[in-house]
Amino acid sequence: MDVKTETRARILDAAERLFAERGVADVSLREIGAAAGQRNNSAVQYHFGTRDALVRALYEDRLAPLNRRRLELLASLPEDLPATGPGALDALDRLVDVYVRPLAEAMRDGRADSHYARFIHRFTLEGAPVTPPLGAETTGGVREVLARLDAALAAAAPGQAPARRALRLRLMHLLVTATLADTERRLADGVEIDLPFDELIGELKAAAVGVLAEPEPEPGTDPGPGTAPESGTGIGTGANPARASGGRAHGSRAGSRAASSSSARRKSAS
Repeated sequence: MDVKTETRARILDAAERLFAERGVADVSLREIGAAAGQRNNSAVQYHFGTRDALVRALYEDRLAPLNRRRLELLASLPEDLPATGPGALDALDRLVDVYVRPLAEAMRDGRADSHYARFIHRFTLEGAPVTPPLGAETTGGVREVLARLDAALAAAAPGQAPARRALRLRLMHLLVTATLADTERRLADGVEIDLPFDELIGELKAAAVGVLAEPEPEPGTDPGPGTAPESGTGIGTGANPARASGGRAHGSRAGSRAASSSSARRKSAS
């Protein structure tokens, strides 16, 4: 790695950490440069230009491998996953897996000092879009899986407003990033994690599918969670495949460096 490339990498690492800790708007480029070990106050501007360009570069650097993994997982799925009927929940679970697993794997297998999950979650809370406006080489995978999830929800509930589907997809994104950000923080703090990795993914998928598949109540009624409507979504059957299988995700176990949000609450006093 040449000096310029190494300097850019250090600046990106410093930006990721400071943005995760304090938010994008509350960190100056000078602070990022200092945290990256740069004596020149204009080092960040020299390498990236503007704050927006720095955020874009951070996304591009971190999202590219996640995009490749998502495209790989998408390629393994059939094109005609059922949107209604007995197989609809399992199909939704498989699509959610494509969304969740790459980010969870990056948290587990990435740099020991990674703050990426925390950065993504905080930036989303600041109003960032679920899918940043970047090229297909960076976001093609996430765009495709979100489009397929949206299409599945639309097919299952033709009368559902697009705004409601968009809200549910954003809620899913917030749920996933919040859980992984909390787990990433706990790992960084040296908290001993005792839940196998695939069980984290299984719990996270179960919750995400619940957000997406919860049937809309009939006007003037409150059917409660997990109750199938007499007419409507065709997904809200009250049975979640990830939950029904003991919270485990598809695939083999992959170690024990992750925890569900319920485990985090139990250990929060430690």
